[in-house]
Amino acid sequence: MNNTFFNHNGISNEFVESYIKSNYRIIGNNKHSAIKPCHWLEQRLLTGRDNRNCYKGVFGIESHRCLQNTPSLPFCNHQCVFCWRDIENGSIGSDFSVKPDEPKELVDEMIRHQRNIIKNHLPLRRYLENYEVMLDIMCSMLNNEGPHNINSLSKYIHISKNKIQRALNLLKNQDFIRPTDNSMNFLKLDQEIRKSLNSREDLELLMNRELTSPNDIMRAHSEALYPNHAAISLDGEPLLYPKLSGLVYEFKKRQMTTFIVTNGTCPDKIESLNPLPSQLYITLPAPNEEIYKKTCRPMIKNGWDKIKNTLDLVDSLPTRTLIRLTAVRNLNIKEQFIEDYIKLIDKANSNFFEIKGFTLQAKALLINQRLKSKHPVQYYFPNYEYLEEIAKLFQEKSGFPLIYTNIPSRDFLFAVNWDENKDPKIKKP
Repeated sequence: MNNTFFNHNGISNEFVESYIKSNYRIIGNNKHSAIKPCHWLEQRLLTGRDNRNCYKGVFGIESHRCLQNTPSLPFCNHQCVFCWRDIENGSIGSDFSVKPDEPKELVDEMIRHQRNIIKNHLPLRRYLENYEVMLDIMCSMLNNEGPHNINSLSKYIHISKNKIQRALNLLKNQDFIRPTDNSMNFLKLDQEIRKSLNSREDLELLMNRELTSPNDIMRAHSEALYPNHAAISLDGEPLLYPKLSGLVYEFKKRQMTTFIVTNGTCPDKIESLNPLPSQLYITLPAPNEEIYKKTCRPMIKNGWDKIKNTLDLVDSLPTRTLIRLTAVRNLNIKEQFIEDYIKLIDKANSNFFEIKGFTLQAKALLINQRLKSKHPVQYYFPNYEYLEEIAKLFQEKSGFPLIYTNIPSRDFLFAVNWDENKDPKIKKP
């Protein structure tokens, strides 16, 4: 247990402050819960369009209406080498050692804080202004062939470099503007756009058709104030929270779908969940016990046996299930492991199986230190191309059809106990 973050009154102010600095909102009297809007929520607010959505969009989840949360922020029984949390200094332990807050109060506070963040920290005016800045940039490039960079555009349009950068990112993503050299420092308007369009009005029509419009942005921002999905997955192991059934029930009462992401080490608690979430994610971090211990560094006994017990439960659960492999190159994802994974998944008979590359950000950048390895961090990072090859091999050897891929998230979704021709979107309550 990390005594820096725990005292006789429960979780300390130092712990709370360490997470607030990372843009978390700590929820509840006993400080064991939190929310944090993800990168994709803001991406969806930028345009309001479906193509700015996270990989969960395949299940019908809209990023701008997703409430990412945890009822077990400081508590986890794993210390996974790929974890982006500050598990060295920001984890308390594997037991839920504070008085649990009531689910109704938590859900009410989570929604209130989410709305506050949308209104005050991700305000509508930011995204409407971004729309105008994008138009200004393209007009500047249409009227002056350039080349242009952030500094020249900032001076010409009289807008801060940060705002220019935000607008440029979206325009480059859409290929409206392109680099003039390999360094990406200098930019120009796409040649086809330059040849075809003559005015700001023409550019606006193009933007409205292909990227976004003020109406799309306003609609998305309005919808974001009313989340309709709860991703119980932000931090820690949610099944350690003793009142998780009540939390799912409170979300369900508000007509919200729910995902729970668990590390699979609490089969008894999964068995007693009532109601179950709309979809249960179970992390399968390894093909065998040896790799499991190296990857997850468990703080409990018989962790691998507990994961296998959870896998044995999957087929009997009256809810949608997904087994996820969080992939770390040169550790738990190799061609020689594919057959072992197939045996485990085939026996579990989940609806879906997913290979998802671990996220190389925040404290996950310490992965080589956590493994006591001399290899650079990139040695463990599975890029899209590598995972695509693994996914093709997995499909070939397992017979499970690959039904969805997502390049930004490096995500590959297979149908296992699911008709590949059936829409995987979850029906709203």
